[in-house]
Formats: sequence, structure tokens, C-alpha cells
Amino acid sequence: MNFNETNTITIEINELLQKKMRFIAIMQQIYGVLLAIGGGLTCIGIITAIIGVPMLIAGIKLFQSGSAFSLTANAKRPEDLVNSINNLGSYWKFTLIGFIAVIVTYLLIFISILLIMPHSGY
Repeated sequence: MNFNETNTITIEINELLQKKMRFIAIMQQIYGVLLAIGGGLTCIGIITAIIGVPMLIAGIKLFQSGSAFSLTANAKRPEDLVNSINNLGSYWKFTLIGFIAVIVTYLLIFISILLIMPHSGY
């Protein structure tokens, strides 16, 4: 298998597809900003930064994906669509990392509570 070869996908961008791409771009940008703000606020605590950092990076990647989607809809350049999909893939990667961090954090808190309870007199 030759990894230097490129395959071509041809997409006809009509007015309806442009409209949908612009909507997706706006939604990704809005949600990306909100996610980045939430991630930044979550980074205030030391322990919560474990969750906040991936959330912040995911928000930035989602915003960048939306920007590239908007460029794709307006300029119709293939490299913008590639950038959008790459950033969207990174968004999902950091979302998964954040989700795993949340689960691990909750498990550690739960285990800590179980270990402390027998010694607290309750």
C-alpha cells in the first residue's frame, strides 16, 4: 500500500449544501467558544484542571473546525474541508480524553469516600 498516493472525492456544492455547511459552521463556532470558556473555568481548580484542559482544547478545535467549514462553504476550497475534518477529529479525540478523565476522577472520589467513611465514625 502506497501512503503517498492521494484519492480524490468530488463533491458538488449546491446552494442547499452551502446553507447547511454555514449552519454547521456557526453551531460549531458557538459551541466551541462555550466549551473553551467552560474548560477555562474548569481549569481554575488543581484537580478539575484534569478535566478542564482537554475540554478547553476540544473547544478550540471545534471552533477551528467551524471556521474551516465556513471557509469551505464560501470559498469552496478542498483544503478547507480537509482542515475542518482534521480539527473535528481532534475535537472528538480531546472529548474522549475529557470523558475518560471525568470517569477516572469520579471513581477516585468514590473510592476515597469509601476508604474514609469507616474511619469517620458513621
